[in-house]
Amino acid sequence: MCLWLLTACISFLPTSPSSTNIVVIQGVPAPIVVPTAASTMAPTVASTMSSTSTPATTMASSPATTMASSAASTMSSSPATSAPTTTPTQVPNNSTAVKFPRDKRSADLTGFFKSTDSKHAGHTIKKRESCKCVSTGTCIRPGTGIDIRIVTPDTNVSQCPAGQEYCCTDPTTQLTCGTLQTVPEVNATASAGQANYGEFPWQALVLTKQNNYLAGGVLIDRFNVLTVTHRLVKYVILDNAPDVKVRLGEWDAEGSYEPIPFKEFNVSKVFTHPLYNESSLQFDITVLRLESPVPLPPAKDSVSTINTACLPPTMNSSYVGQRCMVAGWGKNMFGVQGMYQQILKKVDVPIVASATCQTQLRTARLGANFVLDTTSFICAGDQANKDSCTGDGGSGLVCQVNGQWVVVGLVAWGLGCASANVPGVYANVAGLLPWIQQQIDAA
Repeated sequence: MCLWLLTACISFLPTSPSSTNIVVIQGVPAPIVVPTAASTMAPTVASTMSSTSTPATTMASSPATTMASSAASTMSSSPATSAPTTTPTQVPNNSTAVKFPRDKRSADLTGFFKSTDSKHAGHTIKKRESCKCVSTGTCIRPGTGIDIRIVTPDTNVSQCPAGQEYCCTDPTTQLTCGTLQTVPEVNATASAGQANYGEFPWQALVLTKQNNYLAGGVLIDRFNVLTVTHRLVKYVILDNAPDVKVRLGEWDAEGSYEPIPFKEFNVSKVFTHPLYNESSLQFDITVLRLESPVPLPPAKDSVSTINTACLPPTMNSSYVGQRCMVAGWGKNMFGVQGMYQQILKKVDVPIVASATCQTQLRTARLGANFVLDTTSFICAGDQANKDSCTGDGGSGLVCQVNGQWVVVGLVAWGLGCASANVPGVYANVAGLLPWIQQQIDAA
């Protein structure tokens, strides 16, 4: 009987396998398919370098030059690692465009860093010190007021070559104004009269949204940039400049090989001095309020090629007799034969006493009735072949005081460029300091 039942049950089983029915259970995730990583190739980026060795510079009243499209976002993508090639750039006159082929460096990375937040699963991750060999004497010890790096014990001294010391960056220390940071090496060598990469981290480029060059400028804090009014007046509408932006961290205006991309910021408000005189250029100063703050160390997304310049401590601060520096992308000589510069140029100039400057300007062209407004202006550079020049308007004249660079003037006007006994005239930052502070404090 049991055997019969077993035989009967077996007879109901299929004799050959049929197609299996798949039951899908809701809520169970499907398998994840991981694609193979696509190979990447670093783009080859051509760069050009100005072969002009004459110091850059001058009055900023020349027409704006056109610069090609660049990054419209606040960050640019990493540049190529290939060595640049050299291509000469010809700029025959004031109205010829100076190109900025920067589209390859444009990228919106706003959401990229969200996954790298320092807090995860309830644990806080603290940055480690960044240590490296630096030139002896450049690693400042705590308590000096300009310390962004500290010297470590001698345990690693032996690994540094002669003339260098082992130095560690403190990630929690606020970067001091007017100081330089260690920057990566760049695949280009600055020639005579050209600034080194990262040498003027407060230097700003004031551009239209279409990348037309308008003026130079100086970053003085995370939100404010100083420049001159006469270069921007036609772009300001009711204290706003909707078509103006500020670029920081630039060096080669036509290259894209710099290891740290520039950053760009829109302008939310414009403060123009109410006593500005377009004929005499008295009170030729403007404060540009940025739409978003500039990240400065130790803030996230800060870079070593951007920092602020210090303001003078008082409106009576004097720098007469001191040799100071001015940088810019302006013309290398006055007139139609002058060429705008691709690599940021620099020149050292002495600060000239106001009385001496007034006498020299009277003698040169302006006559005995000319009176220099010492509240509005200071003078610098009365030596041949050393001066600021056309296109440098708004760029900062900076003097080093106790290891920090202070912006004491902004390129404003002059009589030609780089003539002996004819100093250039700069907006007097110290003399206009009370007004500048009011604008900084304004909401």
